[in-house]
Amino acid sequence: MADIQPLGARDLDNMLGSLREGIQVIDHDWRYVYLNQAAIEHSRREPGELIGQRMQDAYPGIEHGLLFSHLERCMHDGTPSAMQNDFNYPDGTTRVFELHIEPCELGVVVLSIDITESRKLEAQLRHAQKMEAVGRLAGSVAHDFNNMLSVILGYSSMLLSDLKPVDPLRADIDLIRVAGEKAAALTRQLLAFSRQQVLAPKVVDLNEVVQESERMLRRLLGEDIELVTLYGRSLSRVLVDPNQMDQVVMNLALNARDAMPTGGKLTIETRDVVLDEAYTADHFNVTPGPHVMLAVSDTGIGMDKETQTRIFEPFFTTKELGKGTGLGLSTVFGIVHQSGGNIWVYSEPGSGSTFKVYLPRAERDEVEVVDFVQPVTLRGSETILLVEDQDEVRRVAQEILTRHGYHVLAAQNAGEALLSCERHPRTIQLLLTDVVMPQMSGRELAERLAQIRPDMKVLYMSGYTDNAIIHHGILDSGAAFVQKPILPDLLARRVREVLDTPARKSSLPPGR
Repeated sequence: MADIQPLGARDLDNMLGSLREGIQVIDHDWRYVYLNQAAIEHSRREPGELIGQRMQDAYPGIEHGLLFSHLERCMHDGTPSAMQNDFNYPDGTTRVFELHIEPCELGVVVLSIDITESRKLEAQLRHAQKMEAVGRLAGSVAHDFNNMLSVILGYSSMLLSDLKPVDPLRADIDLIRVAGEKAAALTRQLLAFSRQQVLAPKVVDLNEVVQESERMLRRLLGEDIELVTLYGRSLSRVLVDPNQMDQVVMNLALNARDAMPTGGKLTIETRDVVLDEAYTADHFNVTPGPHVMLAVSDTGIGMDKETQTRIFEPFFTTKELGKGTGLGLSTVFGIVHQSGGNIWVYSEPGSGSTFKVYLPRAERDEVEVVDFVQPVTLRGSETILLVEDQDEVRRVAQEILTRHGYHVLAAQNAGEALLSCERHPRTIQLLLTDVVMPQMSGRELAERLAQIRPDMKVLYMSGYTDNAIIHHGILDSGAAFVQKPILPDLLARRVREVLDTPARKSSLPPGR
């Protein structure tokens, strides 16, 4: 067996110096007697400023802090301890260290590990989980609310069409309809936040989207706001819903205007960027690679850290009561994330704010879009199989379709729908089905019925998106969809569009 040679002082020093963890040895007189290279880097000081110096002299006031009490207990009692310490540097920056304190013959040994980035990512993860939970709740509420609004808006609209212009009840019913439409707009914002709205994505130039918004913004911002636009040259294209991205630009700009009550400068910038590994390591759930950035900056009042952690939550607002719904930025958050992007805010009180949106560069030039035939009339005589598990919604949909001349076979679940198809002796031109139902989804029902009646067209309806027909909020190619709440004219128009458009096969495999 070979002789084991003991480590020399130089070998030991080289070994400890190569560690990423900081090592400090402090003697019983509170003097630094050893620091490895990592500990020196953590301190941001020269070795001569610490070696041989007392802690109290090197860091005045340290003896009044929690760290010193841990060191003192270990020094006197020999009790090991561990803690996290926020270390503030003279330049105002802060780093977080995990400290392990052990007794030794000279005094204490302190092992320090920089956990600043990991703690930041943990905070981002907790925030993302909270937003996801709130989003699921918002989507569920919007789904149930859209069913109720279908009844309110459906019957109020039909009553208005039945009443004469001079009928005294007309004004009251119209108020019900207007209130219902406002509530529907609110649910759309909740669906946007929860990433459960239906997007119609296209490959677009983000510069063109911003240019379209710029014309409106110059009228809305007011004369005391200077609007500056910086367009990236040869900008890469992105796969987004242009109408929804226009809403993102408008909401961010109007939010910036509210942050500048006495006027200021609003800058909108677009450019190509590449998010590298260093950036993605510092930002949770960000994929590295080429992106297109949209930045909206203001010279307004800015925000503190606590406000920044809540600005994307629905109904959170810093405005006075009655001055805003608190849904503008949450809508932006949902649209951006549903489009596969990310949004981050950078702000300091009194120094303005910058919102940066990063959208992945489009990997293809175009997206197949189904062009539905524009109807010349909203009436028809075809047979429609209506499947809806909510009784009130089914009745109002049946009433709307009957009023427009259609023959309606109503079913409250997939079983009844299958039975109707088997028993009905004539052609059924259209299946109008809710997406989310007990036992069998609308998509599964459509696939089952396609085996019996292959020529029957399908129109889905729902109060929120569902993976049965929509993947990450994107409507399957070839699938027709109508968003709840059901409005008489909208439903009649959508039915007519699907019936009049030549049949085509979906490019998706069955059951996807």
